[in-house]
Amino acid sequence: MPGINQLSSVNLRDLISSDNVKQKQMQQSTETKDFGDTIADFIQNVNEQSKDAAQKANDVVQGKSQNLHEAMASLEESGLSFKLMIEIRNKLLESYKEIQRMQI
Repeated sequence: MPGINQLSSVNLRDLISSDNVKQKQMQQSTETKDFGDTIADFIQNVNEQSKDAAQKANDVVQGKSQNLHEAMASLEESGLSFKLMIEIRNKLLESYKEIQRMQI
């Protein structure tokens, strides 16, 4: 009966705790976030990427790091994130102006 031996090695407490963790994660993911919070999180992530890219570039310039490829990729990613943020801002402003022009 190899099936029984395999079952005896399963720790039920681990299964229950992992199930509880999954349920908590599902509850947290179903909680709604305000639009302003979502935008604020996005802006904060762009800022962190920018700071990280600047630090990597400074490390290369100062000779602390020889990884130029990673620094350049980080700078490019940071730049793209910033451009995306600007485009989202432009679309939001354009939408707001369009709503203002609507007649009620």
